[in-house]
Amino acid sequence: MTGQKGVYRKKISVAIEILSDVFDRGISDREKVIEILKEKYDEYRISPFRGLAQPEDLFDKEMATLYVLGKYGMGINEDYPELFGRIFEKENKYESFIDAVLLGENDEQKRRELALEKLGSPSLASNDVARILRIMFTRVVFSFSTEDDLVNLMNQMERIFPENEKDIKSFKRFYIGFKLAEMLTTGEIRSRVEKEAMKQALVLKMGSDKLAPDDRYVATIARKVFKVPPEKLERILNVRRERGETKKREEEPGEAEKKNNSEQ
Repeated sequence: MTGQKGVYRKKISVAIEILSDVFDRGISDREKVIEILKEKYDEYRISPFRGLAQPEDLFDKEMATLYVLGKYGMGINEDYPELFGRIFEKENKYESFIDAVLLGENDEQKRRELALEKLGSPSLASNDVARILRIMFTRVVFSFSTEDDLVNLMNQMERIFPENEKDIKSFKRFYIGFKLAEMLTTGEIRSRVEKEAMKQALVLKMGSDKLAPDDRYVATIARKVFKVPPEKLERILNVRRERGETKKREEEPGEAEKKNNSEQ
């Protein structure tokens, strides 16, 4: 594994370790799996996928990483269908929702009704939007789906669920910020000019210049998720490190969450 996906080598390795242990031992309690996930991330200094916020259910959302790698990378859903279904009941529902949204039906009302039926809900909450899009986002991150698949899903959801447009646009903004942080980490972006060019390309693909995240947003993701050093961020982004930042210990992913909101 090289280049872009090389930055996820450790996360993939730890996820495989967790999944192998969980299914070898027959653990079916989702909360126990989340506890193991937290412990392993803390041990290996890995951060969940996240934006600016650190919501209380961050690690429950991060179960999408185990789900995607377990299903598309290891085929565990076929080897242990009942156990996989119990642990990842939420993710299975969200992916059924995605399948309904992406049906070839031209009748958007029919797709809306079918998607909500799969979800078992009369409406779509903000937290549901973040979790649904996170499934496809995680598939894209690990190359099981394409960026175009994610964009298509977001655009379809905006049309079918107009009342959730703000939530979907918020995720689009997150994706742009995350992608810029990832490319900065891998060296695909090496200057401010390249950063601005790529930002505009992503904004154009998402369909609105109002979605562009500022450099501080990108820097936060780069530091928290990818552990990029401040000096590298200062060279490429329009940010300044806070006084004493080089001496300040980075917040560990296993620490108690201090923010309580549903962003990503």
